[in-house]
Amino acid sequence: MPDQPTINFNNILRDERKSKLVPLENDFYDKAAQQILRLEDEKTKIEDIYCTKYAIIEDELKTSRKAFENIIERRAKKIITEASIRASSKQGEKQDIDSLTREECAFYNRLLGLMIEYRGEILEKVSNKKERKEKQVIPSQPAENRENKQNDAISEGKKDISKEYIVVRLLKDIPTFVGADGRNYTLAKEDVAVLSAVNAKALISRNAAVQIIVER
Repeated sequence: MPDQPTINFNNILRDERKSKLVPLENDFYDKAAQQILRLEDEKTKIEDIYCTKYAIIEDELKTSRKAFENIIERRAKKIITEASIRASSKQGEKQDIDSLTREECAFYNRLLGLMIEYRGEILEKVSNKKERKEKQVIPSQPAENRENKQNDAISEGKKDISKEYIVVRLLKDIPTFVGADGRNYTLAKEDVAVLSAVNAKALISRNAAVQIIVER
């Protein structure tokens, strides 16, 4: 069985010092963990802990672990920044989401959903206070007008619900991820799915899905 390609952690860490995410294979973290475990296993098989080979492997193991942890930390910071920008709809330097690994993609989607939910809850407090203040100064109205306004509010609520989800058709296989609604999704190419607007727009922006317009 041929040896697996060796990951050069230091080269990846050097590139990660730049502002952009380095494109990594989808299973990078699995391969990285396996490489470190192989070094650990090789180290334990050496009986003479004072020999040169033991010292070399121990140094390589220590260096690999440290670089690997730094890679995780640097990439996590970039993902958090990207999710924060998208959640607040601010314009900023956009990261290439296709550069994310399987684990990072799940992390990004969960984080983005949490940030949007948190931001919405805080803004809702302001909105509720404004509504209560407006109600205090609105004069009493005839029952007929109140009934019409209630019907309008119900209709408007239905419109808002339809805006929370988008129907999409998948253009590629998508690894399992946790949606903004807290559900797990495993999607394959040509699947048609109803997703939260946050996740649907993220897939569409990555050219991983297209929106299907549902006529009423």
